[in-house]
Amino acid sequence: MISAILSDPEYLPSVAARAWRWAPEMEEVADTLRAADLPTDMTEATARVLALREQDKDRYDVPVVHTLSQLRSGRSRQTGPDNKQGPGR
Repeated sequence: MISAILSDPEYLPSVAARAWRWAPEMEEVADTLRAADLPTDMTEATARVLALREQDKDRYDVPVVHTLSQLRSGRSRQTGPDNKQGPGR
């Protein structure tokens, strides 16, 4: 892979189509950090973002604008009016 592959907007659909696969691994990382009494915020947030992609998993034809819109709407569902994470998060 070329080093600037993620900066190419045309490549984003390919990355997004496979992103859901790493959500469980990020949850495992969060569990490991939690067990070591270390912060888990970043890994938990990453797992949530990657899990959003499961509804379009392995669809390489999803437009970038759809992916970004989905991420925005997922973020608003995850947060409440005070901009804090919802219950159980």
